[in-house]
Amino acid sequence: MRESEIEFRPRASADLDGILAYIALTLKSPQAARDTANAIFASIERAAEMPELGQPFFDEDLEHPAYRRKLVKRYWVYYTCTDDTLTVRRIFHTTQDTDCYGFELLDD
Repeated sequence: MRESEIEFRPRASADLDGILAYIALTLKSPQAARDTANAIFASIERAAEMPELGQPFFDEDLEHPAYRRKLVKRYWVYYTCTDDTLTVRRIFHTTQDTDCYGFELLDD
């Protein structure tokens, strides 16, 4: 299978920015932030090559039926994939209550 183009939805970009800022600034660990970013990007690149590696995810509030997710360190990366594009929709810490963080907003 050929590698898909990777696209980040605005909310996914904001999620990632917030995660990395929290690790680097609040936890005062810039190296851990770099390591986390590298792990997330590497996982997304692997998913672009083989999207089916991600675990299927379904929520009745979502319009798009083909969500998948991958666990990277302590973060769930939620994405959809078409024939030529992997779209990163959201990135959540495993302890976040996703019902409070807008899965209904995954489709924006």
